[in-house]
Amino acid sequence: METLTDSLRIDALPPQTPLLSDDTSEAWLTAGELRARSEAWRERLAGPRMLMFHYIYNTVEGVAQFLGAASAGHVVALLDPKLPLQAKSDLAVRYNPGIILDNSTELMHDTPLGLHAELAVLLSTSGSTGSPKFVRLSASNLACNARAIAEVLDVRAPEVGCGHLPLHYSYGLSVLTSHLSAGAPLHLTERGFLDPDFWPQMKRWRIAHLPGVPFHYNTLRRFNFAKLDLPDLRVMTQAGGALDVRIRKMAHDCMDARGGRFHVMYGQTEAAPRITTLAHDDFAAHAETVGQALPGGRIEIVGANDAPGVEGEVIYHGPNVMMGYAENPGDLALGDDNRGRLATGDIGRLDEEGRLTITGRIKRMGKIAGLRVNLDEVERALSGLGEEFAVVGKGDGLLLYHLPNAAPEALKERALKQLSDRFTLPKTAYRFQKIAEFPRTTRGKIDYQALS
Repeated sequence: METLTDSLRIDALPPQTPLLSDDTSEAWLTAGELRARSEAWRERLAGPRMLMFHYIYNTVEGVAQFLGAASAGHVVALLDPKLPLQAKSDLAVRYNPGIILDNSTELMHDTPLGLHAELAVLLSTSGSTGSPKFVRLSASNLACNARAIAEVLDVRAPEVGCGHLPLHYSYGLSVLTSHLSAGAPLHLTERGFLDPDFWPQMKRWRIAHLPGVPFHYNTLRRFNFAKLDLPDLRVMTQAGGALDVRIRKMAHDCMDARGGRFHVMYGQTEAAPRITTLAHDDFAAHAETVGQALPGGRIEIVGANDAPGVEGEVIYHGPNVMMGYAENPGDLALGDDNRGRLATGDIGRLDEEGRLTITGRIKRMGKIAGLRVNLDEVERALSGLGEEFAVVGKGDGLLLYHLPNAAPEALKERALKQLSDRFTLPKTAYRFQKIAEFPRTTRGKIDYQALS
């Protein structure tokens, strides 16, 4: 059985290759040193193949633990160490893991679960709540995606990536695996954009690749992209949800001015996780799109009759598509249910060159006055007002949440005009609600469930 370490080809790297550092590091951990640390954890965790709950931190030791467990053949569920104790307890009762790694190792002595031979990693479908529904991924799923990402983003061996996204989050995990597969160094941190020590630390470690979700780019917009003091920065990437096109353009122009690149990406945890990437040079003419499928992947639009520009459900085909979901221990013995095909649940269209534009979410559809309404499309119609809105269906109308505004009546008037120009719903269908701040998931996305 090929392990994740085998698939990422870490053992093939020269021993002196700089690979990892973290908040406590004074120097780079080399490939040889990472192998030694991972091997020590492999020996410590040796035994029957088990399900392991790994409450992983963004540290060198966290990565060594993960790789060591994978090398020992265990199925590793990567989980948020900040989950409440009750959520951790509920997960443990539901899945009965053989090993729990949460600061210290806790070995259980129950009968090992039935685990499919190809199953390697489990990722929660909602990391912020500790959802018991997991995405089942093989080592091949993760490695294929890692290599494709490294190729498209031109991840180079001497250039340092920023590992600030949580490793239990699919985007953060893909930053790690794509850099390891390219033999490129990654600086891991538990700090965030709003931490005053974050930016000096990134400058010190000469960050060249900076990933982010919409929350991070909204933060950079407030700080002013032009003041970004990272002399070595060459690539910025954005995924994790839709970002206002104007802010995307700010990021693109910032990187263009310094001779670098900005990539909009689209993906899902179920695709391990990247699906598309928009080339930097394509941005000016195709800013509304999320780009073309990664190498080895293919997108089709169901219901579009193969005609460019026609909307339908986005279906992705590729070697990185998950094996399936798990909602109980018995599901961990299941094989590959999806066989390379993922129904994303998103609505979109393709242009003639295969670039994808996401227009909505099947589950983000409401029915108002007998009409089907795309809630994401309503949000996009409001994006030109300079304020962020979150739209949810409420009874027979739409509730439009917005942050406090100095002139709320004027804002409502402009919003209603914008909506009336675009949609046929009566003005009485829209209700405005001020909110101190938007609830967000740990991945920076608006938490619509909390709003509802």
